[in-house]
Amino acid sequence: METPSSSHSMCSAVSGDQVLFPVLTAFLETALNHLLYREAVLKPARLRLAGKILSIELKEIEAPLVLIFSDRRVDVLSQWSEPADCSMKTTIPALLKLRDRQCLSALINRGDIVIEGDMQVIQQWSALLDMSEWDPAHHLAPYVGDIAAESISRMMKTGFAFASNTLAKKKTYLTESLTEELNMAPGALEVAYFSEEVNAVANQINQLEKRLAALEGKHDAQ
Repeated sequence: METPSSSHSMCSAVSGDQVLFPVLTAFLETALNHLLYREAVLKPARLRLAGKILSIELKEIEAPLVLIFSDRRVDVLSQWSEPADCSMKTTIPALLKLRDRQCLSALINRGDIVIEGDMQVIQQWSALLDMSEWDPAHHLAPYVGDIAAESISRMMKTGFAFASNTLAKKKTYLTESLTEELNMAPGALEVAYFSEEVNAVANQINQLEKRLAALEGKHDAQ
């Protein structure tokens, strides 16, 4: 049985995820298309992924991220009915390390990344990430200048790190809150014992009422 406070915590978390997740998928889709599908030099690497579907389950996020690759763009979805060519279970810090393809084997061996399906999809995606230019200053410099681009780049990196930490803390807080609520909730034996005690007290009250009624009857008779 859920207590009102635990139900409120769960509802708040669900509503928060419902608002946050579409923003996250839209941001990732825009960022990945900008980074991976603008440079002509990356076209051969992109073509190797065309037609592939990659499902990513992050420990910090409830719903999966589904990446659908084509020769012109990548779509990031939260729901997809068809089976993925490759499924990956990992964490946000481990996912960020895939930008260096040399880290892939180490991440798998440590268990930081668990892969099911076509291993080549992960290898090709990691290679594409490694080849791309991830520094936002590189893309902003032609429009705002080198100094302003570097400042914006630092702000974006700080903001992303803050968002990741906030999301992780929210999940940890929810888990701790639910655990505390469950620990405070009475067990089946405790409920049964309490019910027996209540019945015993009720019987004692009934006996007392009968005795008082008998005493009142004797008093009235006298």
